[in-house]
Amino acid sequence: MQLAARARLFLARRPWVYWLAVAMLALGVAAGVQDRLRAVDEARDRWSTVRAVAVADHDHQPGDALATSSVVLPVAAIPPNALDQVTAGDRARQRIGRGEIVVAVDVIPPAGPAAGADTGTLVVPIVDPLARGVRIGLPVQIVAEGLVLADNATVVEVIDEVVFVSVDPNDAHLVAAAARGDTASLVFVP
Repeated sequence: MQLAARARLFLARRPWVYWLAVAMLALGVAAGVQDRLRAVDEARDRWSTVRAVAVADHDHQPGDALATSSVVLPVAAIPPNALDQVTAGDRARQRIGRGEIVVAVDVIPPAGPAAGADTGTLVVPIVDPLARGVRIGLPVQIVAEGLVLADNATVVEVIDEVVFVSVDPNDAHLVAAAARGDTASLVFVP
């Protein structure tokens, strides 16, 4: 109690200390309000700055030719690596929904069968006349003469009866040898 009485007496004799504390508190509140107003201005700038991006016209499956249109959106709503436009011959690497913004990872440029493969894999062509309805992106196994040569393979291109599959580099030599000897077959993974 004695401490409170001393503080009141100190402030009564020196009112400038009280008003200095009030002014410091007011400056702190003003600085906080100014900071929040600056954040609001920055957010408004992000949402008012716009850019044209490519948006899918319809649902695309892996391997489909891309059909897109240009849509103007706020920069804040655009993901990184969004494409402004796609070139003729570009195909979908993965499923793209209608209205979805097309990003670089969604596109296979027209550069041959290896363009659709994941980095770190090798692409091997297999002639399998019995493989019907094979689509790009389909997971398969490669077998030959009762042996599994590649457990995890993915179809990256289909040209007539030739099915191009991406396989692990450790399995590629076995798959290529079996394909050369016409003994390689695709096994569809459910």
